[in-house]
Amino acid sequence: MKQAIRIAILMCGLVGTYVAAAVIPQVPAPEDGGPIPVCPTCHPPTVK
Repeated sequence: MKQAIRIAILMCGLVGTYVAAAVIPQVPAPEDGGPIPVCPTCHPPTVK
C-alpha cells in the first residue's frame, strides 16, 4: 500500500513537470541569436 502511494505521488510530480513545461512560455537562449532582455531600463550595446 505504501509503495502504491509513493508511486502515485512520483507520477503526479512527473506529470506536473511536463504540464508546467508545456504551459510556461520558453525563454530565448543565447544560441537562438535573439537579444535576451535582462532589465527594462538597460539598453543594448551599439556596434560601430
